[in-house]
Amino acid sequence: MKTRQLFFAPLIAALALLTACGGDDSSSTGNDDANTKAYLQVVNGVGVDFGSDDAAIEAGKKACSQLESGSSMLDVTNDMKTEAGNTASAAAVVGAAISSLCPDQKDKLVPSMPSMPSIEMPSMSDLPSLPTN
Repeated sequence: MKTRQLFFAPLIAALALLTACGGDDSSSTGNDDANTKAYLQVVNGVGVDFGSDDAAIEAGKKACSQLESGSSMLDVTNDMKTEAGNTASAAAVVGAAISSLCPDQKDKLVPSMPSMPSIEMPSMSDLPSLPTN
């Protein structure tokens, strides 16, 4: 169940951010403000109380810093779960931080799947023929 929560919470956060960031603002400061507002909207929407917006933003920036240092989303989520209240809320906060505060870390939103070994399939000519009547 926890794995499912870790998988879906960031996706929900990303969708919420896409909805919240629907407007087009060409200025960098405007985009930063819109991204910060979208991040806070997700954090507040999942019911995480950091005490203040500034503390919530600092938690998001800390998550981004950990991700940029090479930590996985799972590791950052585990580090934040006490502060956020539970694993699902922490995953939503980290997902929102990735989507709005450090979009260069988006590849960490969904864990990579292990590669499957290649299988050589027989050609049609190698298959036995069916008898005809």
